[in-house]
Amino acid sequence: MRRTILGGIAIIFVAPGAFAADAGPRGPKAQEPLFVASPGNWEFSGEMIVRPLQTEALIEAGFDADGVIAARARARAAVGAYAIKSYYPETDEYVIFVPEGSSEDQVSRALMATGAIQYADPNWVVFALVTPNDPLISSQWHHNANRMNSGAGWDLHTGNPSVTVAVCDTGVQTNHPDLLLHRQEGYNASTQLWESQGGQIGATGSHGTQTTGCAAANGNNAVGVSGVGWNLSHRMMRVSEDGNSSTLEILTRGARVAVLDAGDRVANVSFSGVNNNTIRTTATTIKNAGGLLVWSAGNNGANLNWGNRDADDLIVVGATNSSDVLTGFSAFGASVDLVAPGEAVFTTTTGSSYDSVSGTSFSAPLTAGLIGLIWSYNPSLTPDEVEDILKAGCDDLGAAGIDNTYGYGRIDVGNSLSMATKPLEFSYPNGLPDSLDPAGGSTVRVEVLSGDANPIPGTGMLHYNDGGGWNAIAMDVVSSNVYDAVFPTLACPENVLFYFSAAADDAATHNDPSDAPNSTYDAFSASGVATIVDLNFESDPGWTTSINGATSGQWERGDPVNDGSWAYDPAADSDGSGQCWLTQNAPGNTDVDNGSVTLTTSAYDLSAGGVTIEYDYYLNMTDPSTDRLLVEISTNNGSTWTTIANHQNDNGLSWTHHVIDQSALDGAGVVLSAQTRLRFTANDSNPQSIVESGVDAFKITQATCADEGCPADIDGDGDADGDDFFGYLDLFASGDPDADLDGDGDRDADDFFMYLDLFAQGC
Repeated sequence: MRRTILGGIAIIFVAPGAFAADAGPRGPKAQEPLFVASPGNWEFSGEMIVRPLQTEALIEAGFDADGVIAARARARAAVGAYAIKSYYPETDEYVIFVPEGSSEDQVSRALMATGAIQYADPNWVVFALVTPNDPLISSQWHHNANRMNSGAGWDLHTGNPSVTVAVCDTGVQTNHPDLLLHRQEGYNASTQLWESQGGQIGATGSHGTQTTGCAAANGNNAVGVSGVGWNLSHRMMRVSEDGNSSTLEILTRGARVAVLDAGDRVANVSFSGVNNNTIRTTATTIKNAGGLLVWSAGNNGANLNWGNRDADDLIVVGATNSSDVLTGFSAFGASVDLVAPGEAVFTTTTGSSYDSVSGTSFSAPLTAGLIGLIWSYNPSLTPDEVEDILKAGCDDLGAAGIDNTYGYGRIDVGNSLSMATKPLEFSYPNGLPDSLDPAGGSTVRVEVLSGDANPIPGTGMLHYNDGGGWNAIAMDVVSSNVYDAVFPTLACPENVLFYFSAAADDAATHNDPSDAPNSTYDAFSASGVATIVDLNFESDPGWTTSINGATSGQWERGDPVNDGSWAYDPAADSDGSGQCWLTQNAPGNTDVDNGSVTLTTSAYDLSAGGVTIEYDYYLNMTDPSTDRLLVEISTNNGSTWTTIANHQNDNGLSWTHHVIDQSALDGAGVVLSAQTRLRFTANDSNPQSIVESGVDAFKITQATCADEGCPADIDGDGDADGDDFFGYLDLFASGDPDADLDGDGDRDADDFFMYLDLFAQGC
């Protein structure tokens, strides 16, 4: 099987014509180039994006366990022969430098010849896709009823700010009057800094402001224009420092951070380079995380045919004009999913102004805005369901059915939203709670609206689980199909799961979330929060360090040296106090090598439970197979340890905030005690790789619960005695609501035996 695969690779790289039938001596024949730059479309950066063959692919190819391990090791060794710039564990991709004197073709051929690499492609410099403006067009024709049919869609839904469209582009004019509402914190994918960390997201050109307006310009505000999802949130993921170009590494990083880290539902990229492997890998990663990636087809009229449009997880969008015809510049082909208006599209631009612009750059964010609108209308949809609705709602253009000019057709807002309806719509005008009063009485206003069916008044129910199993109680009726869900007395401290339901005239009962109890809302039951530990490490906290075979990189507390001679050290601590814990805080190459180093906390009394552990960590690493920052917890003063976090994501030169709550500890089977410790282990088993780590801003908080007194003391005299026993019998016999101890709305035998248990416990 290995010989077959390698043979196949060899055949792929045989130059065209190598098997010509003419005879006679001939000299060496030059190989056809693998990669050819196109100035202004895609240009070499001197870097390559490399992905090893994945374990699943190796198994499908017939490799046994030993063969898979050997192939993965061969891939790592092959990549390790080059200078590594970056590694992305979420996609298992390396970015390497092309050595001086070599070329992208030579590097790719050498790596692919190992038989262990899926692809080795240039980290192309790609460009924002825009054609010259048409200043004569001053209206948004694309929203017309005979084109995108946006008005019919807006009659159903205009968006909810809880859904965000991420725009990976050249920055945005943050104070544009038509983009002020619902702007989320931006991110600079070049510097890998969030806006709050100093990341610059302002406009370096007009392109990003224009694409943002297509997706989510504020509507119904008596100003300017309307985006497709004009009440959605929007987030700028700036990918360009020159207002025109970026690299595939930066673009895909921006899209992944938006969906995987920020939780955005759709990311849009309006740059060239769509026909590259790394983009499809990122699209699959994003879909697996619950989102979708949209990319412009391109403005070079190319026939894109790397595979069938439904065989990957990427949404590729071509452009049409006001006559519903493919534009002369738009790419097309079997890999293009659908089309959207892309010629003379009127949108926001820099200078607090508006302009008419053309390019598949603008077809893509119109589509991304519609995807956000679909998800906002029905948040329970899966990425595959949203994609199906998007495509099924398209207006067929050209040849009947799906074709290679228009794909599924031109997007239609009204059609797609009409397919995204739910049987019932649940609305929470006052929001959902993050915390609940364990004494009871926390209230949620619930409105049940018609969707495909109509709600039956008076059938609203609250379902909750405070650790003892599911309970259901009727919600208080405020008016027809408007309820107050009032939580009863709850266990404390406890993470309470809950959802809502109502019956409809389709003879079914519907839940929100729709797949409850598999998915639920949750809130923590506590009277308050106490801080147990809050450390910025300006003073010695009494933590200990140890070295486990490592020849360098021991943990040290201090101000980061950051002398500029070693590009993997942090520039500063995370919280601005000055000091933190770092692996060998010294000038030069002092990373962890040939083993591991461990930082262990003092012992803390966390026996009351309801704990949340927070810390900032720094991890700059290059080999995910061996490098990591392992976080463990011990509840017996260090005799045994349980893993609660395994950080293997290279977060570059940034710090990352991490939270471990009580539910995560419960899931790991951790029962907290008065002898609880944590430890942080930075590990390096490959002496050729880089491991720099840090810990800062360590905090432990604990939920507090008010003294509940003596539940069996009915008469309140401080004792559980015969008077209380007979007092409860009187309550039970009279049907008094106070006799309902389990809060299920009924006074039954469960309540009686519950009181017997309480009485037996006394006070």
